[in-house]
Amino acid sequence: MWADNETNEDLLGYQVHADLLKEVVLDSTMLPITIGIFGDWGSGKSSLMLLMKEGIDQWMKEEANKKEKVAQIQFNSWQFENYEDTKLTLIETVLTAIEKDLKKKQGVIKNGVDFLKKIKFLKFGVFFLKKIGQQVVPEELLKLLPTKEEWKKKLTDDDAKLLIEEVSKGNATKFIERFREDFEKIVVGADYRSVIVYIDDLDRCEPSRIIQCLEVVKLFVNVKRTAFVIGADERIIEHAIEERYNHKIEKKTISSPYSDYMEKLIQLPYRIPRLSYSEQETYITLLLCSKIEDEIQFKTIHQKFLDFRKKDKHSKYNLTSIRQDNKKLDFGEVEGLLPILPIMTKFLNGNPRQLKRFLNTFDMRMRMAKVAGFEGIKPEVLVKLMVLEYNSVLRENIDDLYSRQKSNGVVGDMADVEKLSKAGRLTSESWTTLWNKPEAMLWLAAPPSLANVNLQDYFWISREALKVETPVENKVSNIVRAAYIRLKKNQTVKAMKSALVGEIRNFTREEKDMMVMLLHQELAEDINSGVITRFLNADENCEMVSSLSLLKMLFEGIETSKLPATYAQFLKRMKGKADCKKYVEDMEKGTSLKNALK
Repeated sequence: MWADNETNEDLLGYQVHADLLKEVVLDSTMLPITIGIFGDWGSGKSSLMLLMKEGIDQWMKEEANKKEKVAQIQFNSWQFENYEDTKLTLIETVLTAIEKDLKKKQGVIKNGVDFLKKIKFLKFGVFFLKKIGQQVVPEELLKLLPTKEEWKKKLTDDDAKLLIEEVSKGNATKFIERFREDFEKIVVGADYRSVIVYIDDLDRCEPSRIIQCLEVVKLFVNVKRTAFVIGADERIIEHAIEERYNHKIEKKTISSPYSDYMEKLIQLPYRIPRLSYSEQETYITLLLCSKIEDEIQFKTIHQKFLDFRKKDKHSKYNLTSIRQDNKKLDFGEVEGLLPILPIMTKFLNGNPRQLKRFLNTFDMRMRMAKVAGFEGIKPEVLVKLMVLEYNSVLRENIDDLYSRQKSNGVVGDMADVEKLSKAGRLTSESWTTLWNKPEAMLWLAAPPSLANVNLQDYFWISREALKVETPVENKVSNIVRAAYIRLKKNQTVKAMKSALVGEIRNFTREEKDMMVMLLHQELAEDINSGVITRFLNADENCEMVSSLSLLKMLFEGIETSKLPATYAQFLKRMKGKADCKKYVEDMEKGTSLKNALK
C-alpha cells in the first residue's frame, strides 16, 4: 500500500519546480511576493510546497548561508476552518512563529528584546480583536477579558492604553494599519532575508474562510522581505471571490472582480501541468519499485532518478533505465507488473493521487486473490478490468461485461469484438448500444486480449471492492464535492437552475460525471430525496446526465419502481434522446410515475 498524503520523496520530477520557486522567495529583488501554486485535486500541490520548504532548509545549512535568517511558516487553512476567526488565527500563527524564531536567535540579533516586546504587543492586539470581533465589548465578555493588572504584567501602561484605543470600536482599522508597519520593522530590523508563509488546503475551506485567508495575505502583501505561497485549485478561489462580490464572473471581460482581485494579490501564478504519458509511466514504475525493493535499495534507485532528471527533463525513466543504473538489484517482481503500465496511462487521467489510489486498490485485490487461493491471476487482466471502474465514461461497461460471461467465465464473442474494435468498426449488433463509442472500442482493442480468458475469479475479487475499496469519495475531487454541497442548498428548481449553470460552466466532462456519481450515492441512500429531482429537472440541457451510460450509472442498483412521480419531467427529457429511449421505456416504474409520464 502507498500512503495517500504529501511527501518529500519526489517521484514526479517536481524538484525543478521547487528549486525555481525557492530561488524566487530568496531573491531580495522579488520580495514582497505572493505565489499561487495552482492545480487540480490530487495534482501534488502540497508535495511541491513541502519540497520547496525542505530545499530552503537545506540551503540554510550550507556553509555560505548559515548566517542568513529565513523563517518558514506553515499554515493549514483547512485544519483551522472551524475557528471563530480564521483571519486572526493566521495572523497569530505568523506572529507566534516569528516570536519563537527570534527567541532562538535573540543573542545574535541587535534589539532582539525590543522586537519580542513588539510582537507581544501585536499578539495581544490580535487576541483583543478576536474577543470583541471589532464590536463594542458586551458586559458579559468584559468579565472574560484580562484585567488591567494582567495587561500591565505584559505591556507598559502606554502600550496598554494605546492598544485599547486602537482596537476599540471605530479604531480597529487603525490597529491593522499599524500592524503592517510594526511587523515590517520587526522583519527588517531583525535582518530577515525572507519570511515565507505557506498556506495549504485553501480549496477545502468554505468560501468565507478562503476570503479571510486572502485578506490576511492582502494585509502582508506590501511588507518588505515577505513571501506567501498559496496552494489551491484556482477555480475554488474564483468561486469564493465571486460569492464575496455577489457578481457572476465573465471570463471574456477584460476586467472583473476576480481578475482585479487576483492580479493584485497573486503576483506569480504557478500552475502545475498534468503528467504526460512518459511521466505517468515513470511515476508508476517508481511507486512499484518503492514497495518491492527494500528501503535502503530504493533510496539508491530514487537518487539515481533525481540525478537522471537533472540532466534529462523529457525522457521517461523506466525499468530499463533503473536496471542500468542499479545493475546488482533484482527487479523480477517489478518486471512482472510492467504490463499494467500502458493500460493505466491510457485510461486514467494522469492525476498522481488517483494513480496512487488505483494502485492501492490493485494491491488489495492481488492480496485477496492470494488469500482466496486463486492461482494464475494476471495483473494486466485485473488492471484492464479495473480501469472500467475508474474511467467515468466506461463505468457501467463493467457490469455489461460481467453479464456476458458464459458458465465457464469466458465472454464468447470477445475475439471477434476485439478484432472489429481494432479496425474501428464495431458492427456486432448486441455490442453496439454500450460499446460503440471511441473510449470503449479503444479499451476493447487494447492489450491484453480477454478472448478465451476465464473472468470468474477476477470478478469475484472485485465484487465487493466495486463499492468498498473504491468509494465515491476516492473518485470525486474537492471542487466537485464543494459545488455539490453548495447546490444542495437551493430549495427550488428555479434557484437550482440558475446556480447550476454557474457552478458547472467550467467543469470538464469528467467533473460533470463526478456530479452524477454523487447524485447516485444520494439516491441510493434516499430514493425520495427532493435534492436529486431538483438537480435533474434544473439540468435542462443535459449537461450532467448526457448519455445512456450516465443514465445507467445514475440508476445502478436502484429500485426504479419506487421512484416518485417527480422524476417524470427528467425521464421525458431523457426519452427524447435516441440512445436513452429504450432504456427509459423498459425500466420498471411505479403507478404514480407511470401516470405522471402519461
